[in-house]
Amino acid sequence: MVSPPPLPTFEWVSTANFCMNGSDTLIAGMSFTRLSDCAGGYVGAIRQDTGAVYFQPADSAQAYLLYDFGVSMGDTLRDVYVNELLGTGTGGWMNADLIDLVVTSSAPSTNYDGRIEVQGYALDLGMGTDFQWVEGIGSIHGLFTLNPLNVSGYWYGIHCMSHRDTVRWEEGAWFVNTPGSCSPQYVGIAEEAGAPFSVYPNPTTGTVFVDAGEQRIEEVRISDTMGRTEPILLAGHATLLALDLGDRATGLYMLHLRSGRSWSTERLLLKDR
Repeated sequence: MVSPPPLPTFEWVSTANFCMNGSDTLIAGMSFTRLSDCAGGYVGAIRQDTGAVYFQPADSAQAYLLYDFGVSMGDTLRDVYVNELLGTGTGGWMNADLIDLVVTSSAPSTNYDGRIEVQGYALDLGMGTDFQWVEGIGSIHGLFTLNPLNVSGYWYGIHCMSHRDTVRWEEGAWFVNTPGSCSPQYVGIAEEAGAPFSVYPNPTTGTVFVDAGEQRIEEVRISDTMGRTEPILLAGHATLLALDLGDRATGLYMLHLRSGRSWSTERLLLKDR
């Protein structure tokens, strides 16, 4: 009996990050918020309308539905953006020309801090393509997953979200070896506690210093409490960095710092001058 050759090993080559800096753009007379690739490249725009969120890719003349939390049981939704399910191997944006989704459940959840889960399936693609919209998080497909499902049989997406010591949403234990292993320590708590960067003064009135010690700061991003993120430093190799944030509104921010392939996040409070 001849054994088949082993599967090749795979290396994570790249991932995509999206940034919104609050800049608006007009498309067909309607106001959208620009979405970039965090290096300034325009990849599309997002519009919110009464609980529904639409995404219009840069190369598309049509906006597609990302998610809608105003749906009811049995509603049919058209022109839904389901990126991962429509993958063709090009690695680009997959535009859904017409995908009909029937809502199969819509009920408040007491387990996930009052969030609503919506499950459905793509009629054109048949059964077995369930996914979810989670209020307060968004769609676990669409912009959040790779396309297509790669030859290794693995894929990544939003499987779990927690805040501090509380799991706010868990997709289920089917994707891990041990049931219930969606725990906060897997989604950033340990990294935050052991962050290698020092940020001072904190709170600050404008200028803040980032000390990386023996490491080098290669990329810095900042996000506000609404999740709007923009780059501050895209390519650098400093161990000590001075950032002037005096032109920003007072409040709580998150600094995202990269050294090599490792990211750390630090909370920063900006006070009045």
